[in-house]
Amino acid sequence: MAAGLAAAALAGPAGVRAATAPAADAPTALGLAPDPQLVRWDPAIRYGVLPNGLRYAVQHNATPKGAISLRLSISVGSFDEADDERGAAHMVEHLAFDDSKSFPAHQLDLILAPLHVTFARDRNASSDLKQTAYQMDLPSADASELDVATKWLRDVADGLTFTDAGVARERAAMEAERKARDADDLRVMRAKMDAFADAGLRTNARFPLGAPQTLAALTPAKLAAFYARWYRPDNAVVVMVGDLPVDVLEQKVKAVFGDWQGSGPQPIRAPRDGPVTPRGPEALALTEPSLPSVAGLCRIAPLADGPTVDERLHALLMRGLWEAILQNRISVLKSRKDAPFIEATISDETRPDSQKTCVGIIPQPGQEVRAVGMIDAEIRRFAAEGPTVDETDQGLEQVRASVRLAVGGPAHDSRARATDLLFRIVDRLPQFSPREGLRVFDVMMEDTTPADVRAAFARDWTGWGPLAPVSAPKPLSEQALKTAMTSGEYKSTGAK
Repeated sequence: MAAGLAAAALAGPAGVRAATAPAADAPTALGLAPDPQLVRWDPAIRYGVLPNGLRYAVQHNATPKGAISLRLSISVGSFDEADDERGAAHMVEHLAFDDSKSFPAHQLDLILAPLHVTFARDRNASSDLKQTAYQMDLPSADASELDVATKWLRDVADGLTFTDAGVARERAAMEAERKARDADDLRVMRAKMDAFADAGLRTNARFPLGAPQTLAALTPAKLAAFYARWYRPDNAVVVMVGDLPVDVLEQKVKAVFGDWQGSGPQPIRAPRDGPVTPRGPEALALTEPSLPSVAGLCRIAPLADGPTVDERLHALLMRGLWEAILQNRISVLKSRKDAPFIEATISDETRPDSQKTCVGIIPQPGQEVRAVGMIDAEIRRFAAEGPTVDETDQGLEQVRASVRLAVGGPAHDSRARATDLLFRIVDRLPQFSPREGLRVFDVMMEDTTPADVRAAFARDWTGWGPLAPVSAPKPLSEQALKTAMTSGEYKSTGAK
């Protein structure tokens, strides 16, 4: 997981040929200013900003031959919904498939079926806390097919219609989604654990499906107001990747979206206030007789986002490095014959209001308290002592190997490239040319010391916590869990 994080941050697609636009244009187009001597953006990708504020990126790619992939991202998700709008972003996403001025009532399905463009696989959308993203993947870059695809995306941008019948239909579909989730005992249990860890954060109250009472109150007028407020060119990104010259792709973006105009002032986003009220070590014990034991140890901190691309990348690399080293230590613990857990994996999640870092634990049956105590003690030992020189060198080799593997892997098809490029733009990360990720890694990490790793860990493993939600088939004592988190049961892995 940790090494994969670094690889994802640094490894651009393999086998890319240069386009006509100079790489130096990319940072300006995206509103970023990385040092070109350190971070060299992929010259195969042409970035730009239209006069209306729309950001775009286009790239030629001949894998698969003749295909083209299109993406549109609107920078709004459930986090920025008002209290009486919860579920609006997801409902607008639903309406985009059947309620637009050019393609009403399944007309788009009828047009695309003979082209072998199917819903879910080739035409889909998703919404989360921070964005709503639409995709269209065409097996052919034929002009008429591309016209249909771009007309639909333009309809998504400013051509959706909001009728009583359409809203009622999608409200029922979203309630069916909710019932399916509520019937999944494992998903419900994990939601309870997340609610405990995230209590007090806006993130905790912004599930994309909203709440039954807010869905019932989402009228066509309210949805139309939400749509007009957020669906505007200066709040959007368009990506086109496929087997057409970049000049043709760029001109298509300009022709389709150049006259899109937003109305009114920029919308006001919800406060990004992170954890404020202090929370020290806390435990939650859930009893779920029908489910296996699961546990977590989490820290939730305010976002600490570097102002430059270089700083952001270095912070990601250092996080990936300490996670890799700590994961290796946990693997040593797991190899013990008396290990109280089956698996424990480090993960992290960046939300609009916080950074959540967790160790997910699968305890041995009946060993939940000891498993939490052992992992927590090892984390505290790591904080106190930091890694050894050998551990640091091994971690650096491990992370670099993951970057090298990603760089040297098979060429990505247009579908994967378009999605990856879209999310990099949204996350304000550069797309590198082949092997550039290795050079950046070597430059940024060449003087890394154990003290640097320890400092990065102290920066990242902070904030609320540790918070230990645990679910087990039999009742557990929350006090016993909390005591285990501070008892120092396990002192050493024997690492030298």
